[in-house]
This record gives sequence, structure tokens and C-alpha cells, in this order.
Amino acid sequence: NGAQFSPRLGIPSVHIVNAKAAGEAMAHLYSLGHRRIGIVTGPLVSPLSRDRLEGATAQAKKQGAERDFIAMNGDFSIESGAVAAARLLARREPPTAIFCFNDEMAMGVYMTAQREGIRIPADLSVVGFDDIRYAACMNPPLTTVAQPMREIGEGTVRLLMQILKDPEARPEPVTLPHILTVRSSTAPATCSGVRAAGPGK
Repeated sequence: NGAQFSPRLGIPSVHIVNAKAAGEAMAHLYSLGHRRIGIVTGPLVSPLSRDRLEGATAQAKKQGAERDFIAMNGDFSIESGAVAAARLLARREPPTAIFCFNDEMAMGVYMTAQREGIRIPADLSVVGFDDIRYAACMNPPLTTVAQPMREIGEGTVRLLMQILKDPEARPEPVTLPHILTVRSSTAPATCSGVRAAGPGK
């Protein structure tokens, strides 16, 4: 799930800007015409979950779509993604897209969609976060936010070495770039909509 660092903690860290990354993922869905977007967060005790929720919420407000924004809590596990998806998709007006705060929960959304006969992306667009190595192998390949995990790891080791050499050192936080990797799990909302498939789906 990436390093549990946030600039707001005020401790040396190597991180991406989670709020900005989540906002870009939401902007991608809005650009495809989605309005009803479900969110599956990680535990909100996690700084990165709170930052991602902040960015997603800000983008919904920017689009004037905060009333169509539905958030469910997950715990970063596949199972919690499946449960949250079942709840979201059982709503009277289900979302046409679901954004998960990690790729494992997106896998859970895929499982629920498959069980319910909901096609991704024809009926439902899905976005994850992290770009784990399995994301490109999912069916369909998952649109997700890629973090430079190797660089985060290497940078964190460098910060720790600095602190070990000089306990009084206060290294500056390092911000690394993220990339929204668009694959085929997202499609225009005109083609999406769980209800659009009708009773004979």
C-alpha cells in the first residue's frame, strides 16, 4: 500500500502527493462523463487514506458532484473491496465508477462485479491505486495510480542513513512524481451504468 507517510506528519519522508494523485484519478473519471462515483477508502487512521479522501472530495466539489460521491471504508484487503462493491452496487442508484485507494481492493470490486454479472468497463469503470505488478494482468487491465515504489524505498533508506549518521539531522521531505496509468478498466459513462444493462443482462 506504499509507505504510510504524509507531509502533514512533519517527519522526514519520501512520498508522493496522495491528495493530488487521488484528485487526478477522480478527474479522469469525470472527464469520461461519470457523475456517480463510489470510493473505497483504506482505514481512515492511515494518513495516506485521509490524504487520498481529501483529494477525491476536493475534485468532487470542483465538479459540483459532491452529492453523487459515495464513500465506503475498506481496510486495503481484497475482501473489503468486494464487500464495499456489493454495498455500492446494491444502491437504488449505483455508481457508474468505483475508485479504490489500493489495487487489492479493486481486485475485490472485480470479484463482486463478476459474481453479479456486471461488466468492466461496459457497466462499471474501476480505478485502483499503487500499480502493483498484477494490475496490468487483471481482466481487463486496471487503470491505477503508479507510485515509484523502488525510488520511495531507496530514498527512505538514504534518509534513515542520514539520521543514523547524525541524530540531530532534520532531512527535508522528498516528494516524488506519480503517474495515472490509464488502462482498459475505465470507459466513457455513456457506455457505463449498471442499470443500463437492463433486466436481461
